[in-house]
Amino acid sequence: MASIVGFFEILAGYYGISLARYAFYILDYFPFFEKKYIGDRISSIADEPPFFAVYLITISGWMFSYIITNKGILKYLPTLLILVLTFYSGSRTALIVIFVQVIIFLLTTVSKEKIIRNAIRTAVAFSFLTLCIFIFNGEKIINAFEEKIDSLDFKSNLTKNISNQSRFGMQYAAIQVFLENPIIGVGYGQQTYYSRFHYPAWAMRNNYEFEEAYKNPAVRAFPPSYNMYTRILSETGLIGISIFIFLIYFSIKRIRFLIKNKSDEKKVLAIILLVGLSGLFINLLQIDTFRLYGLWLYLAILIVLTNKQQNAYE
Repeated sequence: MASIVGFFEILAGYYGISLARYAFYILDYFPFFEKKYIGDRISSIADEPPFFAVYLITISGWMFSYIITNKGILKYLPTLLILVLTFYSGSRTALIVIFVQVIIFLLTTVSKEKIIRNAIRTAVAFSFLTLCIFIFNGEKIINAFEEKIDSLDFKSNLTKNISNQSRFGMQYAAIQVFLENPIIGVGYGQQTYYSRFHYPAWAMRNNYEFEEAYKNPAVRAFPPSYNMYTRILSETGLIGISIFIFLIYFSIKRIRFLIKNKSDEKKVLAIILLVGLSGLFINLLQIDTFRLYGLWLYLAILIVLTNKQQNAYE
C-alpha cells in the first residue's frame, strides 16, 4: 500500500500528471490515506516526508530479506521499491542511512562475487526503471538528481538551508549545555530550558523557525534538539551517554553472535535486526525522540532471541 500510494503521489506531485490525482479521490475514503497536500516530496502513508523516511528506514531490513528467502527476479522488487521511494521522499538522511543499510546487508549476507553479480543486476533493473521515467520527463529526473546531490552538501547549505541551520544550531546548543553539566546533565526533559540561552547567532540569522517557533513564547511545543546523542549528553551527562552507548554496543554484538551461530529463519531474523537497528541508531543523529516504535520492536525481538539462545545452552 505504501508503494501504491507513493506511486500515484509521484505521478501527481512530482511529474504533474493531473490524471493521477483522481486516485486520491478514492484513497480519501480511508482516513489514513488522506492527502492535504501533494508536492514534489512524497509522504505516502505517513503525514510528512520525514516520517515516511523513518518508516522506510525501519522496514528496510525486512524488505532486503526477500533477497535471501525468495527466488526469482521478483525477490529484488521490495529492495527496489525501498530505493525508489527513498529517492522521491526527498529525505537527505534516508538517502544516506538506507545506503549504509544496503552495504551492511550485502557485507553480512553475500560473498564478494555475489555482491558484484547482484550489484550488476540491481543496476540493470534500476537503469531500466530510470529509462522508463526518462521517457515521461527526462529533464525533471536530471534536475532531481542534481538537487539530491546538492542537498547532501551540508557545509555549503549551512547558510542557505533553513533546516540545516536549525539542526546544527540546536545540536550546538545542546553540546554547550553538556559542557556546563558534564557528569549527570541537567535532567531528563530539561535540556530545552537550558539550550535557549545557547542558540548560536549563525543559526538564528534570517531563520524564521526561531522567530516563529523555537523562541516564540506563544508556541507551547518543546523545541527539538534534532539529535538523540546530544540530547542524552545534555540531559544525563557522561553517565547517561555511557549507558546508551553500551546498549548500542551490546545489541550489535549480540546480533553478530546470533548471525554466526544461528541458521535458517533465525539467522535471517538476526540479519534483519542488524540492518534495522543500525539504520535507526544512525537516524538518531538527526531525531531526538524515543518514540521510535521500530527501535523498541527490534530490541524486543533481540531479547527473545537472546533468551532462547541462553535457554538452549541450559
